[in-house]
Amino acid sequence: MHKVQNGCLQNELSERLKGLKKLAPDKFSLAALEGAGRTIADIDNPLRLNFFSTAMRILFEHVTTTLARNDEVVRCSWFRTEQDSGKPTRWQRATFAIQGGFSDEFVTGNLGVDPRPLRKRLLSAIDDLSKHVHGRENTIILDRDEQNAFAIGTVDAMAAFLEAVHDCRAAVLEPIEEELDGTAVDALLSETIGNVDELASHHSIEEIYVDRIFVHTIGADTITYRATGSVSVVLQWGSNSDLRRGDGAELDQSFPFNCDIALPLEEPWEIGMAEISYGVDTSEWTDAMRPDEWAEWI
Repeated sequence: MHKVQNGCLQNELSERLKGLKKLAPDKFSLAALEGAGRTIADIDNPLRLNFFSTAMRILFEHVTTTLARNDEVVRCSWFRTEQDSGKPTRWQRATFAIQGGFSDEFVTGNLGVDPRPLRKRLLSAIDDLSKHVHGRENTIILDRDEQNAFAIGTVDAMAAFLEAVHDCRAAVLEPIEEELDGTAVDALLSETIGNVDELASHHSIEEIYVDRIFVHTIGADTITYRATGSVSVVLQWGSNSDLRRGDGAELDQSFPFNCDIALPLEEPWEIGMAEISYGVDTSEWTDAMRPDEWAEWI
C-alpha cells in the first residue's frame, strides 16, 4: 500500500512540475525547474527534498530579482521601509513581481486579482524551503511520501504566484489590446524607418503585421506594453525614372519589429498619454549583405 501511495504522489508531483514549467518566465527559470525535477525524481537519494528545496529557492530568488528590482520597488507609492537596510522585504518584492506599482485596491477592484492570500501562501512555502535548504539532522524528512507531499505544496504555491503575475498582466491588457494594435501600426506608418531607409535609396511600407501584444513591464509608476510583429517593405534603388529605364531595382523584404507603448500607472488605459518607441531589426539583411571578409585578400 505504501508503494502505491508513493508512486501516485510521485506521478502527481511530476505532472505539477510540468505545469509549472509552462509558467516559467525565462530560460533560467526553466533550468532551475529542470534541476528541481531531476533531484526530486532521484527517489533513492535521502536528501532529495533538500536539493529540491535549494533549486526552488533559486527559482524564487531569480524570479523576484528579475521582476522586482530593489530600486523600482522602493519607488512605489505603497512601499514602506520595514528593514534597517531600507531594502524591500520578500513580501514587498513578491508584491511588485505580481502588480508593480499598482495598489492592492486597483489590482483587486479593477483587475479582479487578489494578491494577498497568494503572497502569504508563497512566502510561507519559501520559509519552509529555507528549513530544508539549511538541513539539520533533526529537520531532515526521510519519508518519501512526506517529501513528495511537501514538494507538491511548494510547486502549487509557486504556480499560484506565477499565475497571479500572468493574470494581472492579462487583465490590465485586455481593455486596451485592440487600441495598442492600431497604435503600433500608426507609429510605424507615421515616419520613415531610419535603419530600413539606410538599406536602399527609398523604401515604402506595404504591410504591418502585429503578431503579439503583451505587458512588457509594470514599473513603479509606468506600465509598458509591447507589440511585436513584422513589417513588409519594398526596397528601391534608384529613382522612379531609373526604374522605368531599367537602371533601378526593387525588392520585397520583411523585417521583425517591436513597439513599446508606455503609459502612467494612474491612467493605464489612456492611450492618448502614451510615449511610444519602436525598433525594426534589419540585422539579418545587413549580415547577409556584408561583403565576404575574404574579398579584401582577392
